[in-house]
Amino acid sequence: MARPQRVCIVSASGQNVFFSEILEAFRDAMVHGGYVIEESVDHFPPLQDDLVYMFIPHEFFPLVAPAAHPSVSQLKRSVAIGTEQPGTEWFELVADLAARAGATVDINVLGTKELERREIAAQFVPLGYVASWDHWHGEAVKRSIDLTFLGGYNERRAHALARCAPVLEGRTSALYLTETGRPHRADAAYFFSHERKWRLMADSKVILNVHRAELGYLEWHRILGAILNGCVVLSEPSIGFEPLVPGEHFVTVEYDDIPFALEALIGDEQRLEGIRRAAYDTVRGQLPMERTAEVLADAVDTAARRPRGRSGDWGLPVPSPVILDPPQSGWEAHAEVIGRELPTRMALKHLLLRTRAIERRLNQLEGSDEAPEDIVEQFGPLRDKPRVSVLLTVYNYAEHVGAALRSVALSKLTDIEVVAIDDASTDHSVEAIRGACAELPWLSVKLVRRQRNGGLPAARNLAAAHAKGDLLFILDADNELMPNGLDLLADALDSTPEASFAYGIIETFDESGPIGLMSWLDWDPAHLRQGNYIDAMAMLRRSALERIGGYPTDEALYGWEDFSVWVAMADAGMGGVRVPQFIARYRIAPHSMISISNVDTSAAWATLLRKYPSLTEPPTTSAP
Repeated sequence: MARPQRVCIVSASGQNVFFSEILEAFRDAMVHGGYVIEESVDHFPPLQDDLVYMFIPHEFFPLVAPAAHPSVSQLKRSVAIGTEQPGTEWFELVADLAARAGATVDINVLGTKELERREIAAQFVPLGYVASWDHWHGEAVKRSIDLTFLGGYNERRAHALARCAPVLEGRTSALYLTETGRPHRADAAYFFSHERKWRLMADSKVILNVHRAELGYLEWHRILGAILNGCVVLSEPSIGFEPLVPGEHFVTVEYDDIPFALEALIGDEQRLEGIRRAAYDTVRGQLPMERTAEVLADAVDTAARRPRGRSGDWGLPVPSPVILDPPQSGWEAHAEVIGRELPTRMALKHLLLRTRAIERRLNQLEGSDEAPEDIVEQFGPLRDKPRVSVLLTVYNYAEHVGAALRSVALSKLTDIEVVAIDDASTDHSVEAIRGACAELPWLSVKLVRRQRNGGLPAARNLAAAHAKGDLLFILDADNELMPNGLDLLADALDSTPEASFAYGIIETFDESGPIGLMSWLDWDPAHLRQGNYIDAMAMLRRSALERIGGYPTDEALYGWEDFSVWVAMADAGMGGVRVPQFIARYRIAPHSMISISNVDTSAAWATLLRKYPSLTEPPTTSAP
């Protein structure tokens, strides 16, 4: 039969933009091979003798209505594209369809071999040189970003990045982690795709590739985009990297050695230049567009030879796309708690809070009946109008408060002051503060000693009242700043005047070392429906904090004061901006406020929903 002249690339309107890039590469290859390319969204057009379809099954079937799924004959005239690693539900969906599709190709050797093992005919289609992805063109350019990471979040990746935090001090990074439970659209500000992603790669020295699991599955799509833009790949050992050669075209290192290899690589410009040139030339020379086009053309011809089917099986009406249900919100999940667990949790939290209230009251009764005045002490130089005021709250943190102060003193931003509120500590916190200030004479510190404990939110509000800066950074006494943290956040607010606060990625740690990440998601009010995802360590405009009335002192919001601030700002139409770099370190302690507040969340959710009904409605915009 005559070779088909038309290929229709079928996609879903809600598909992940990640896969639209793969379809874009295949479209370019098919055009190069002389085919007329058509595109269809959310449905398969009617069968025609000179037409073959091409689509990614796992990005189509779950996202469109069943009536839009291909008929038996349409599937026989289709080339199914596999992109996922074996062992995932998405691979299984492709494998199930592959036996019924006209032809199947897979962009990874591992996927192709697994299909063949199941006696399913499949061809490996190499992703090669894609001209539209190349924004570097092999030119000599200065790159401003030392390390880039683009990928879905999981604990394994978070731990690897947290261990890299010390290496990245004083260096620039672009760390963008995303949720994996929903498709990412091309218009999402937090997700890099197409030209925006290629330009990021062309401005980056190194991209880090950390596998989701211990199986070394090389994500060719990500690696290829980096190589075509001169960004050197640092990866764990991988499967299916041919024709690339480790050590020559990319750097491979064991998981535990990633931070050490990263530091050595970033500091060796000569080696970086050699690797980026070798990798780029190899892809252009050994993986030309013609090679991809040949495999796709063979798959199209195979699908075209399949029987056409019944005359009445030539197409179906076009239905509307499937509208995916949004993730269940935090308050909705709480509402499903049934049985005796909820009353028990409520009673336990009530008992804990009552115990703390009694302790606070007993502490007050030990003094006079009249409220004693706060005692103010000044250390270091006075600053009339600092660029940033660091609000440091302390209650029984004698062991750690010195490290917190030293981290501020080592900040690259020097036009700062610290307002430290000691909330009637019963240990040696005050002495520890004085001792640290004596060692740091250049640091401006105003110590406000409260004679009666008032709680964390009241302490923060008091610190804000004493502060002289228009920008306020929140720091708890057991956490630490990165040297460039304040500078990065202040610059972000300067460059984004519409933002009310700025935050960055936080490394979590304990006695054993780095653990993971906090505050890694970009600002989106819709995320607040799931619960808090931004830590208190952020930089707020004083005017924004005053507009919402400061930190709430409602006992029902114990431990949720930070979350309440973000919700209040979102409700008032304000928003934040995230810096894609490490700005601070958060100590994971076995006994903390959050461990008590999360015993039961019913009162907190009820209070927030009463004050901010917008939590139950999807926001209209996510812009700051």
